[in-house]
Amino acid sequence: MKTLKTATILLAFVAMACTGEKQAPVSERIVEDVDPKTGIISLRKYTLSDTITVGGKLYNYSCTFEPVDSMPVLMNPQGLEYHESRVGIKIWRDDNKVFSKTFYKSNFCDHVPDEFLKTSTLVGVNYNFMKRDTDHSAFYFIITVGDPDETSDNMAYPLELKVATDGSFTVKKAENLETEPLHPGLNIDPSEDAV
Repeated sequence: MKTLKTATILLAFVAMACTGEKQAPVSERIVEDVDPKTGIISLRKYTLSDTITVGGKLYNYSCTFEPVDSMPVLMNPQGLEYHESRVGIKIWRDDNKVFSKTFYKSNFCDHVPDEFLKTSTLVGVNYNFMKRDTDHSAFYFIITVGDPDETSDNMAYPLELKVATDGSFTVKKAENLETEPLHPGLNIDPSEDAV
């Protein structure tokens, strides 16, 4: 599960870096910030956005992952203090909002053991393109609850958020976890006439 959590975080940062602009080479991938005064660690904020064909129509979506310093600090099993994190997901078509919700780890208490939730937080979000390839009728996101220390061997719980075009949603344990297209354009299904 450690590999899955690390892959989820890495895929998010790879997606952010693929903007087509030349950027200075980065020698080390930084995913955390440490407050120099308190020593409290925050996972870095990122936003992913794209267009996708669902039900033969083009939609836009945006996923924002960010730390929250207004909530109580959590201590992971290694004794490190972290700010909680949250995930915001928005879906829209033209100017019409289909879905907009902010998720916290408490939203997943039915899917993650209570004891694990006490020392974990949300550690990543991305779109699940593999699942999308088997179902063109809904939007599929992966939200992972886990130990924020990416070097930890503790488990992580990847959860699948399925959002229907009417804005209703369900959550279950994630099974198919491909979270990024192999190359640009794979997120649009050529067999559907998107309008």
